Amino acid sequence: MTQNTLRTQGLVNYANILQELGVSQNGSSIAYDPSVCTSQAGCTLFDPFQTWPKSAVDYARHTEIDHSTYQLRDFNLRINNNDVVKLPYKGGGPIGIALGMEHHSEQLSYHADPEVQAGNVAGSYTSSTGGGFNATEVYLEGKVPLLHNVAFAKDLTIDGQGRWSRYNTFGDTENWKVSINWAPVQDIRFRATLGTSFRQPSVYSLYGGQAVGFPAAIDPCTRPDYYGAAAATVVANCMKAGAVPGKVTQAYSNQLPSLQGGNPKLGPEVGRTYTFGTVITPRWTPGLSLSVEYWHTTLKNTIGSVGTQYIVDQCYTGASPGYCANISPRDSNGQITMVNATTQNLGQMTTNGIDFDLDYRVRLTRTDVLTLSNNLQGLVGYNVQPYAGSSFRNGTGRLYYTGGGAYAGAGVGHPRITDYATATWTHKAFSLTYMMNYTSGMRLNNGSVDLTHSSAGSWNVPGIFTHDVTLGYRLKDWNFTAGVNNLLDKKPPFIPDGVINTDLAMYSQNAIGRYAFLQAGMDF
Repeated sequence: MTQNTLRTQGLVNYANILQELGVSQNGSSIAYDPSVCTSQAGCTLFDPFQTWPKSAVDYARHTEIDHSTYQLRDFNLRINNNDVVKLPYKGGGPIGIALGMEHHSEQLSYHADPEVQAGNVAGSYTSSTGGGFNATEVYLEGKVPLLHNVAFAKDLTIDGQGRWSRYNTFGDTENWKVSINWAPVQDIRFRATLGTSFRQPSVYSLYGGQAVGFPAAIDPCTRPDYYGAAAATVVANCMKAGAVPGKVTQAYSNQLPSLQGGNPKLGPEVGRTYTFGTVITPRWTPGLSLSVEYWHTTLKNTIGSVGTQYIVDQCYTGASPGYCANISPRDSNGQITMVNATTQNLGQMTTNGIDFDLDYRVRLTRTDVLTLSNNLQGLVGYNVQPYAGSSFRNGTGRLYYTGGGAYAGAGVGHPRITDYATATWTHKAFSLTYMMNYTSGMRLNNGSVDLTHSSAGSWNVPGIFTHDVTLGYRLKDWNFTAGVNNLLDKKPPFIPDGVINTDLAMYSQNAIGRYAFLQAGMDF
């Protein structure tokens, strides 16, 4: 069980400010009544045109306190035997099997601050929520070494796996996976897999508290000309919604109020994956291993959130009128009051790529060893169908900065190239490691369309390198480590989201900046 208490300081209790101003509300009627303050302990009545006394500032301050509890229960029974029976021919190996059952349950509860739930805290609203699910699963796995140490088959092994699951929320599902490994000689191995997958929404996706946020987004009715050929449709839909283009202005600068968070009506994701590749370990270069693998994954009924900008654009341009149901009616001033951007089951996602790995360990002297490794991931494609029946959109090499987006996994970037390399020199008890991480540049997307040089001042992010250095020393059971991360103090790229102006998920190490650390640990 995990229990968390989150404190957020520096908030403003809007209801307390109204009391201090002597504002009395009765429905839509507003009047001045000093007694709404003088009747409350700690309240200081003040003139808003004068300097606020400290007592009034303190009364208006609020520290939000939220509580959450997560609980996981798991029971499992496993049986395995790696030598059930030996295949009755030359080169045949022992068949191994594993089987078992598992029952697990997850529960989540979230208790929001009472003042926040009541809507008294300016710019903040979160609801309390809770729920859970349980699942019972049975699985069977088998490994069959068809050939071993015979001509053209140093090793030929197939694996098969099957799993039946029953969820109290979604019913039954079956998933499977098969793989083959073939090493014609000692120096090279070929491998391939094919399998299905099923992902139950997490309790956080289902029952995470819903909150009102203000992501970067622009009301289409404030700029219908931006939509080109669809401008006339935008004008017509704005008039129908009670917003007259040219007269309505956006209350929140480049932001729209949006409901974000969990959705108890979510369904599961289903998918299929296949991979194939090779591993080379040449005998004439001891310590060297090279591998390349192609992978391809398709997911349906994807779980994700749709960006606020995409929702309003699809509605007002008429591209997807169904999204209009996610937009609450406008107020008397023509302002959008709320956009529902909670987690949803979207459409389909297909992604594929190639991974290259290199590992090389060479002894330089009797006491010196050099170890090199490199992992390069090339994203070939990332194509997403934002909702069932829509056309596919290409997300390869793009970064979505609205905190949502029209793509599964939106809110993060999909760089074409990422590379992580390390070089470690070891001398007796000392070690020195250099690490390099590279993320290629990406085109920015506001959750609806790609930005261009003519449409935005910042329309892409450059490729970025980070460098780390670590020095280690081992003394018997003790390990001492000192290092510097982000050695060159590389700053994260600018991303115009109107809030933090970068992507912390993608560039977390750069956001922290250069920092040094010391660690000590003991093995026992």
